Amino acid sequence: MNAVSAAETIRLSDNLASLAAIFDAEIELCLYRRPPDADIVGYLRRAEQAGLLGLGWRRIVTPGETVDLPLADLPGRDALQADIDWLCELHATLIGCPQVGVRLEVLSRPMCPRFHVDRVGLRLLCCYQGPGTEWLPSSAANRSRLGAAAQGQPDEASGLILDASAIVRAPPFAVLLLKGAEWPGSSGGAIHRSPAPLPGEARVLLALDAVW
Repeated sequence: MNAVSAAETIRLSDNLASLAAIFDAEIELCLYRRPPDADIVGYLRRAEQAGLLGLGWRRIVTPGETVDLPLADLPGRDALQADIDWLCELHATLIGCPQVGVRLEVLSRPMCPRFHVDRVGLRLLCCYQGPGTEWLPSSAANRSRLGAAAQGQPDEASGLILDASAIVRAPPFAVLLLKGAEWPGSSGGAIHRSPAPLPGEARVLLALDAVW
């Protein structure tokens, strides 16, 4: 088992400034807890009930500009738009990138149901509706069983998960920063997966990546 404890590689906080800890060499994941926005929650429910959520959108934006997403014109739309714009600016400010790749995913099934590490430098995730991203601390994982090394076996049988009780799920609206395999000096990146959406409810996930 990895000798580094979960407490040494993960930072969970109610303080926005704590996200800066992602630049510490030993940190692989930072989470900023924030309360759900009632306007956004209501908007997504109304849009889903009206069949207006769509399947998701992708854009490349410049920080400070409004992300041009085809969101249904319903009460709460401006709140969601403003939050996405703010998160894009936050991500760009943290990394110093000139542009941000934006994905707003509307999912009826898990996007990445097996534990994995993203092939990116640093990714920001925020789940607005449905279960949040799950992660497995390095101290509870056998990285040699990631990907093809699992030989097609489910994570629960491959030997990847050393301690299932260590699996943690991000709460709704939390801002999650995850180092990927391409982060300079990365020890492997954050191990995470997408949980299944709740029955009858779409999972709405925002993902941001730096564009250089």
